[in-house]
Parts: sequence; C-alpha cells; structure tokens
Amino acid sequence: MWKDLSRFQVLLLLYFYKAEPEKRTVTSAAKYYNRTKVFITRTLDSLEKLGLAERTQTRKTILSPYGETLAQKLWQQFEIAERYMQYLDMDPLQARNNALSALLAGFSEEYWSRMREQEARMRIKATFAGRQNFNGQELCSYLKDGSYFFPFVIYRVHTKNGDPVSAGNRGFTHPCELIVKNHTGTVYLTMKNISLSVPHTGRIAEKRVKRLSYQLGEEMIDAEQIGRYIAFPAKALRFISMGNSRDMILHGSVPVYMEYSGELLTDRETSAVFTMLVL
Repeated sequence: MWKDLSRFQVLLLLYFYKAEPEKRTVTSAAKYYNRTKVFITRTLDSLEKLGLAERTQTRKTILSPYGETLAQKLWQQFEIAERYMQYLDMDPLQARNNALSALLAGFSEEYWSRMREQEARMRIKATFAGRQNFNGQELCSYLKDGSYFFPFVIYRVHTKNGDPVSAGNRGFTHPCELIVKNHTGTVYLTMKNISLSVPHTGRIAEKRVKRLSYQLGEEMIDAEQIGRYIAFPAKALRFISMGNSRDMILHGSVPVYMEYSGELLTDRETSAVFTMLVL
C-alpha cells in the first residue's frame, strides 16, 4: 500500500518520524518544506485516512503504530541508499535526491538486502583504507547483525609449478558466508564433493574435506563442523588493504590445514591459506 504514496506523503511521513517532538507540528513542517499549512494539513489528512497518522486529544497529529513502523523501515532504507550514493562520490544534495528516488521506486526486499550488503562493503572499505594489519573481529565491529557473502580462495602454501590454488578450494561452495551477531563474526563454509580424474584410467573419483584446522595465534584449532558446514571465527583472519578508493580490495587470510576422505588421497595438503576478499 505504501508504494502508492506520493513523494511528499513519504517526505512528510519521514519528517514526523525524525523531527524532534516539539517540531512535529503542521507549522514546523510547513516551514521546513516551505509549503503552506493548508497543504501540510491536507497531506496529513490523507495519511490519516490510510491509517499512517492519527489525531491526539489535543488535536496534534502523530504517526500511528503502523505509520511509525513503516517510517522506521523507510528511513533505514533511505539511509542505506544515501550512504551508498555518497560512497560513489556524489554531492550531498544529489545523494539525498537519488536516495529518495530509490525509496519511491518500490524496489523489492531482495533489492534492499543487496543494497544493504553492498553499502556495508563500501563502508568497511572506506573505514579500513590504508590499514595494513587488522583482524576480522575489528572488521565485524563495523557490521550490523546479519549475513554477508564474500568470495574466497584457498591457496597452496608450497607451489613451484602448476596451479597455486588448492584442490580444497573446490571442496566448498562459493562464496563463503560471514554471519555477524553482536559485532562478532563467524565464517561458514559449505562442504561439497571434489571430483577428480584417476591417473592412467580416466575414471572419475570423489573426495571430500573431512577436517579443517585454522591458525589462531600460535595454535592450530579444529574448525567446528555443523552438518555440511565448517565454521571458524572471523577474528582468525588477518587483513590488509590493497589499492585505492573504490578499487580497493581487503584481503583477509588465515593459514589452514585440511584433511580429506575418499578414494584419492595422494594429493593431501598439509597446509594452505584461506583468503576472504572484500571487493
């Protein structure tokens, strides 16, 4: 229903949500938007008919519980879009106008979820620009609770010739998932089978990562296995930033040890490096 609201109805809804209590009046809103009090009153009347606003016994207009909930959701989306536009180096006025246009476009929840994730990536890249030594816990302290998906690569440690990427890189679904709760993060990897050709026969066999250990300080610790998932704390990742501005990439790495189960175990790797990329 709210997607049928006019641009000014949305603006007034957000005004009454964010303004200081003493300024949530027709007179103050009229001054703020340089509109007549009659225009503001008519707009509030329309919001009242939609169940988004209500009159108090003192004849003041306040948002209804439904209007408050909707305004909070719209304001959060507006802030995400505005910050995203600012990270694209738009001037403040253009960023606000574009953010409002995005808000009024009626995009899906999936769109806003992607926008929220991308804004978070750009925010942490801006925060850690130029930093050469920080860990995953510091990064997660700047993220809101939720799930974030990042590409990753698992590299071999000792490679003279051939592919530097570990066979174990194919043993997990890409990307990995970073779940943040109370500013503490956990990296989740989804295991899958690795199909390999048997030498001299051409037959296809499969193997699977059965155990992964990660380095934390001077210790190698077994990652937690939860069904198809392997999980380890984000604080184990050591980050550096590479590049400049929006082209910057954050590399978060941790030494790992993997063991396999299956028919082909001759290429078991004693060590590798897991690297998560914030692009």
